[in-house]
Amino acid sequence: MKLFIAAIVKNEIDGLLEWIAFHRVLGVSGFIIADNGSNDGSRELLGSLAKLGVVTVLDHPTVGQQKPQLPAYNKILRSCPRDVDLLAFIDADEFLLPLGSNDLLPTVTAWFTDDSVSAVGLNWSIFGSNGESFASEGLVIERFTQRAPLGFNVNHNFKSIVRPTRVDSFLNPHFAILRYGRYIDAYGSDMVLHAKHGNGVSAQVIWHGIRVNHYAVKSLEEFLLGKYLRGSAATANRVKHKAYFQAHDRNDESCLLAAALAPKVKAEMMKLSEQLADLPEERQESSQSWLASGIKKLIK
Repeated sequence: MKLFIAAIVKNEIDGLLEWIAFHRVLGVSGFIIADNGSNDGSRELLGSLAKLGVVTVLDHPTVGQQKPQLPAYNKILRSCPRDVDLLAFIDADEFLLPLGSNDLLPTVTAWFTDDSVSAVGLNWSIFGSNGESFASEGLVIERFTQRAPLGFNVNHNFKSIVRPTRVDSFLNPHFAILRYGRYIDAYGSDMVLHAKHGNGVSAQVIWHGIRVNHYAVKSLEEFLLGKYLRGSAATANRVKHKAYFQAHDRNDESCLLAAALAPKVKAEMMKLSEQLADLPEERQESSQSWLASGIKKLIK
């Protein structure tokens, strides 16, 4: 099965190439990314990756007071090629992590071999700041290895992998409105929603097969310069401030599963960076360009 990732991004330059390389290493075939007016180099990077055939990029500026995420998801669904079997709708701080292997596809294929299945919801695993106040060199998956326990209430949130042809739209960033078919959990059972919070929130937190590592805050500096300034792409008038950081900065348990993939991710990042450097317009730039110098720092 051909698995693509769908996302909306804005000013994610520091971690974008890592996020793409991470998922490519694990078997993701492509990316459909809506750019929401980035001005930090993210749009330029995506444009160059598009020339390599790695991503498809859609420009999706904010219109008036409308929050951009759900309209972006609808645009992605409408533009999705017919040969893409599955789309995983996640954010750039969320990493699909296979549990027990280094490949997403066997588990995903097992779920969707059943033709009655139209979507699967995968629970979050919230990772904290590791006590870091400031941004530092290195990959996200290496720097942040402390997480909340399984039973942490925020982990009840799930993100969805869907058959795009069976989705009418998204009710929220977590939950797809299906034309038909079953919504299952990671055990392959029909999804049971949380009695209080409903769509996009599961009654049970399940880490089985694949989960979503959510690096919700990173360091305090990265939080303030990232989520705090951007706000929410899905909810009007929602500002992610001190209370959000404190609630999500959970460092209860150590988990090195994603960090163990760092050598493969760095090799993929280097491969992509070399291909980017060979693009005609890139050859004219100095080897100390923002892209080259940034990658050197990340993969040391």
